Amino acid sequence: MFRLLRLYRRIRSRRRVGVSLVLTLVFVSVFGNATCFYWFEGRAADRGFSDALWYSVISITTIGYGDISAATLGGRIGTFFFVVILGIGTFTVFLSMMVDWGTDLALKGQFGMGSVITSDHVLIVNFPSPARVRHLIEELKSDPMHGDRDIVIVSDQIERLPFTIENVLFVHGAPLERQTYVRAKADRARMAIVLAASHDAAHSDALAASSVSVINSMSDQIHVVAECIGEKHRMLFESVQCKAVVSGSKICDNLLVQEVNDPGIAQMVDVITSNIRGATLYSTRVTEPRASVSYNQIAKALLDKDVNILCVNRENESYTSFRTVTPQAGDRVIYVAAGRIDWPTLLVHAGVG
Repeated sequence: MFRLLRLYRRIRSRRRVGVSLVLTLVFVSVFGNATCFYWFEGRAADRGFSDALWYSVISITTIGYGDISAATLGGRIGTFFFVVILGIGTFTVFLSMMVDWGTDLALKGQFGMGSVITSDHVLIVNFPSPARVRHLIEELKSDPMHGDRDIVIVSDQIERLPFTIENVLFVHGAPLERQTYVRAKADRARMAIVLAASHDAAHSDALAASSVSVINSMSDQIHVVAECIGEKHRMLFESVQCKAVVSGSKICDNLLVQEVNDPGIAQMVDVITSNIRGATLYSTRVTEPRASVSYNQIAKALLDKDVNILCVNRENESYTSFRTVTPQAGDRVIYVAAGRIDWPTLLVHAGVG
């Protein structure tokens, strides 16, 4: 008995080998009993091999409907050996291994120790606070483009997620290790938001920039947006070819001064930068030039459609006054509207499509 217990522990510790061995024994039990039953019982009772398989399966799984039973000595001996001695035990071990596997899988997912199964998802790297990350998730999910998209949080700052939100997954691991992003399926992600791990740590921007570098090394198709705490560290993100950098403290300072001088601006910014409240800021890429018409003319026509063009980005230049600026391929048009609209549709709305 002691040797059997040791063998059982070894089988469970070596899961892949153990599952293969147990499945083989279950297969031998089912087909061995079915063959024995068919040889001794089936031909005399006019039963086919399918009936023998049915009898074997319901016997090994201990269901035992009683609609078929062994009557001959050979059939009973076969049932005793293949079902009682070999089959029931191996089937029970197989079920326990499946329960263990399911439990381990659930625990790994809960504590972020496994790999996620997803694609075309959004990565959120680092976890500065539950309230902030939750707000980011709510904003993402409020956008129809991301409503059903999986969100994968990557961080070693927490052991498990402090909240449960549908389609939000967790990978626990160091944001600077490539293996962490392999488990997060970063190479299949659509976009990534790299947050500052802490607003107090002096090396926070360096860590964030390094995380961007690791993500970009896995795929250059991911749109990565990173948070920069110190404006003087912006060159760190430029050196790793980060697609976009947001300096939260600088924007906050600018907004504070604007609100002091012109009350109401902060409220307006809060609305147009949120996917939850009112009209929202959107951007669209110009796919075809229109040298015969200026952005100013397009903007005037779109006002009647409740679309307000605020800015045109052309490489490193941003035009907020565009009376003489004409659309060029590659421009990025920033506008306020009730929903996202692509460039060809904007032209149609403006009557120049």
